[in-house]
Amino acid sequence: MKTIETKIQELLAYNEIEPTYGSFGKTSDDPNDFDNIMKTQERLMDELKVLAKARCTLLGRTMQFPMADSFALYVVTKVNKTTVQLTWLKWCDAWQDDRLGYRGSLPVDYASKQIYGRDKIDALFSKAKAEQQ
Repeated sequence: MKTIETKIQELLAYNEIEPTYGSFGKTSDDPNDFDNIMKTQERLMDELKVLAKARCTLLGRTMQFPMADSFALYVVTKVNKTTVQLTWLKWCDAWQDDRLGYRGSLPVDYASKQIYGRDKIDALFSKAKAEQQ
């Protein structure tokens, strides 16, 4: 669990960075470039997903809440018996859910249904994609 907690803190550290916007799709060496920040956040979220799945935990998993033409993105930062704590991720358009704000709690049953439901959908699409190839 310590590895997951460390990765979560590393991911949340990107909330504090004010990105630069110089590359616009071109490769940039600037670690604070918007595209580089998003790529690093995506890598960390992927790593957290693998670690959390291997340990059968919701800790470190992400949840999405629809907003405008995108979504607000949160990471599970604490799991209790009946609730999970979610912390906002400054990702892409940086939307925040009106109900959760920067940090909030949801029932663990709701969070697990959303997260594991998305896992099942992902598995279906990857199976269909593999069959097409």
